Amino acid sequence: MNYHPWTDDRNDSYAWISDSPEEVEAKDYILTKGTSARDWFPSGAIFDFAPNKGIKPADSIPNFLGFHIVSEKLKQLLEATAGARFEFLPVRLRNHKKKILPDAYYVANLLDLVTCVDRSRSDFTVDELDKKEIRRFRRLVLDTSKIGPDSKIFRLGERPRLLIVREDLARAITEAGCTGMRFMPMEDFGAEFRPLDNYDL
Repeated sequence: MNYHPWTDDRNDSYAWISDSPEEVEAKDYILTKGTSARDWFPSGAIFDFAPNKGIKPADSIPNFLGFHIVSEKLKQLLEATAGARFEFLPVRLRNHKKKILPDAYYVANLLDLVTCVDRSRSDFTVDELDKKEIRRFRRLVLDTSKIGPDSKIFRLGERPRLLIVREDLARAITEAGCTGMRFMPMEDFGAEFRPLDNYDL
């Protein structure tokens, strides 16, 4: 079974979020770690669309924060098919005209982590502040023997802000028409950080 990194769709039409609300900002890094946030996450937190991005709200809102803000439609699909431990923390979205959208959105805080990087075949840079975590991949290869047969979506233990999605779940999300994310081939992940080949012209 193939696996795919969950990445943002960089379509220019989609709205992005660049900052957390003030009442979330001090602890928003917790939402990238796979630990519970239900006890502290504020009710009714409002996230503003980035002013220099698109205006169309997707089912997964692209953002610079490293966590996942999903629509009611995507929330229901994940609850029904993912078989994973999520906290869905209700939030509101405010558009460029300072209008709060009526649609329900949630921070999808995934609590399942799997440590499964094949370090001998991957190419990466270790985080300088936390040597147990990987800061950047130039090539990511998973050791699938460490992934349970029921794991359809999980945080990568070595880089918890990165969600890994099994092919059947990725297909179900795509076929349901959900927008805002890309499930790229694993071999393409990190390609932008690889050195370019030099050819004699």
